[in-house]
Amino acid sequence: MRFFSTGSPDHDPRSAPDPLSGLARFLRQGVGQEWRAEFEATEFETHQDRLRRRTLRDVTEMLLHRGDRLTLHAGRLQLSGQVTAGGADYVTINTDHLCADARLDRVALLVTKRHSGGAQVGGMPHTWRARLTQMELTQEKLEVHAPSLGVSRAGRIGAVAVDHLWLVDTDGRDFYVPFEEISVVTRALPPA
Repeated sequence: MRFFSTGSPDHDPRSAPDPLSGLARFLRQGVGQEWRAEFEATEFETHQDRLRRRTLRDVTEMLLHRGDRLTLHAGRLQLSGQVTAGGADYVTINTDHLCADARLDRVALLVTKRHSGGAQVGGMPHTWRARLTQMELTQEKLEVHAPSLGVSRAGRIGAVAVDHLWLVDTDGRDFYVPFEEISVVTRALPPA
């Protein structure tokens, strides 16, 4: 009776000695290992190439889908929460009491991985300017943070202009800040 196996005939005691077993062993251990090592190196290089092409938008979208916790750093301002939305150049996180929108080119991101959660992107403006314009239209009370200027001011957006944001602060004073200096905008979350 003859047995067939997908395993190595060298290790199958039921098999009769095969004159080609030495060649098969050489191919598995020599050339096969070289091919495996070459495949692993190619796979690693391909993965590295994918990582090198990522943008911060790609990173924050991945974090949104995985449900990871994100800490935003903008000067002395530090906010931690779950990624809830984002656009091409901004990300939105919810902390315990605040919702924060941050420009991706003005903040550093620290990620704490989670094993569950996540959400789908949808219904949010595509760009930072569009997000601020949405806040202008809703007249939400918010706080604008420009850490590079050492400024934070609470109020309502009067207008998102070409190169600046006009904010009417809580005392009714006009406050103008260069658009490019705004890193984060926070507002209180509605009670649950």
